[in-house]
Amino acid sequence: MSHQTLVNSWAIDSLKIRIPLNRVQILDEGIREMVVRVSARTGEVLEEKQNTKESRDEHGIKTVYSIEKRATQFDTIEYLIVLVNAKQLKERYFEGIKGQNVAQLHSYLIGLGVVHFSFKEFLKGECTDIDFRKDFTAKEDTMKEGIRFMHSNSKPHTEFDKGALKFWRKDNKGLQWNKRNTTKVRTAPFLKIYSKTLDFKTKSNVFALSHFESIPEDLWRFEFTIKNKDHLDSFKLGNTLSELISIPVEQIETMSIKSLKAVLNQNQRELKQMEGIPPKDVYEVNGLIWLLDEGHQWHTIKQRMLTSLTGSNRSKKLKRMQDLFEDYIRPMESYEKQAGVDDILNQIGYTF
Repeated sequence: MSHQTLVNSWAIDSLKIRIPLNRVQILDEGIREMVVRVSARTGEVLEEKQNTKESRDEHGIKTVYSIEKRATQFDTIEYLIVLVNAKQLKERYFEGIKGQNVAQLHSYLIGLGVVHFSFKEFLKGECTDIDFRKDFTAKEDTMKEGIRFMHSNSKPHTEFDKGALKFWRKDNKGLQWNKRNTTKVRTAPFLKIYSKTLDFKTKSNVFALSHFESIPEDLWRFEFTIKNKDHLDSFKLGNTLSELISIPVEQIETMSIKSLKAVLNQNQRELKQMEGIPPKDVYEVNGLIWLLDEGHQWHTIKQRMLTSLTGSNRSKKLKRMQDLFEDYIRPMESYEKQAGVDDILNQIGYTF
């Protein structure tokens, strides 16, 4: 399935999964080796600790396994932690992690020869740091304007590690809100919009060249993180892999919009003066600009205003609205990229 088919489709991009170690067979004992730091001068053992991490990196796909001890009220339990990501799906990367491909994902993880656990245990595994993502296409100049608009409408934060960070470098372009390791999951969640095309050409170049026929152009990604069990609880969701891959797209969209509302102010545009518009058109153009300045998306305005019209009546009024937009509104500096920017904001979910 091509990436074009999957644009604007929500899916899981990555997560950490936790499986009780007594349900896991360790195949590579390197994960449990004792790491010893020795003095080069005397040969004395300075520090001794157990290595609890093992990784594999093949064709740009990095998989990290680690062992973690968690104390409960009565006992200390060891868990295997696996960082699972969509790159492990290889050529099915653009699907994201879903029910249709989770068996392939399990086969890949087992095939690396580090550990073995059953597919059943994989589905029962408890998850944290879940990244949901949606890809979309946009031209760079339109995207730059959309990011500028969102950055200017972001909620300010006084803490140095919170708030919006805009980046527009040769190798990395986008906008990020808050840090990935945020603990304020409701008021300062982690969200990011960035050029996936640039990512494939730089950071993920080895992976892209190994698994794609070509690198897609004008591709952007919007992602947000659901941090932990408490964060999932706030949406009345369970934390096992089987529960996560069963979340309806509408629910993911709801989570993304709630996350956006935590970092963005209501969509408002500055009202501009108009000149040179014939009196017969002024009241309609004024009405359309007022709706745009209230933050409504152009395609939504057309849908709502034409709701009860059908057939030729609808097509005539639609043409009238589009002509007014093209003749008078688009040429205004503040609305020059309105159609493209509105489309971007709508795809991201900034419609409130």
